Amino acid sequence: MGSGLSAGLPRPIRVRRLTADGRLRVVYAGRLVQASPQAWVVEALWERPLLDLGYVLLEPQDRFVEYFFPGRWFVIYEIHHHRDDRLKGWYCDIIYPPRVSEEEIEIRDLALDVFVTPAREAWVLDEEEFEALQLSEHDPAAYAAARSALRDLLRMVERREPPFHVLP
Repeated sequence: MGSGLSAGLPRPIRVRRLTADGRLRVVYAGRLVQASPQAWVVEALWERPLLDLGYVLLEPQDRFVEYFFPGRWFVIYEIHHHRDDRLKGWYCDIIYPPRVSEEEIEIRDLALDVFVTPAREAWVLDEEEFEALQLSEHDPAAYAAARSALRDLLRMVERREPPFHVLP
């Protein structure tokens, strides 16, 4: 990461989410609030319609604090309620390592997800979608890295490492 990335914070940044095969899923604007060798932190608002995932309700104007880690195969989205900023939980995507430039952060989603409740329950999601990518056959190194990232995330929750340190 260039030294220019951390200059003039906070500042606008664009986030591009791609599917595993590189198709554009969504582009949104956020504010880069921290840039260090350990993590890039972006704040963004949920600007899409109400989305009920069954375990969390994403509402317009919910605040997301997004943690992108250089060289790591996951991103963590800390979700706060739009009315009172209460923590709704963390949605974590297993991804290819993020690509960062002065203007944007780009991630390629590998379908495997984890949701962590404020009560510290961690649920692994979308295993079938991940296996359907057939990375174990087409890209065994990426498959192994994604599985390792899942284990790392679950360990972070268990050990209450940031950003999970606020858990009861």
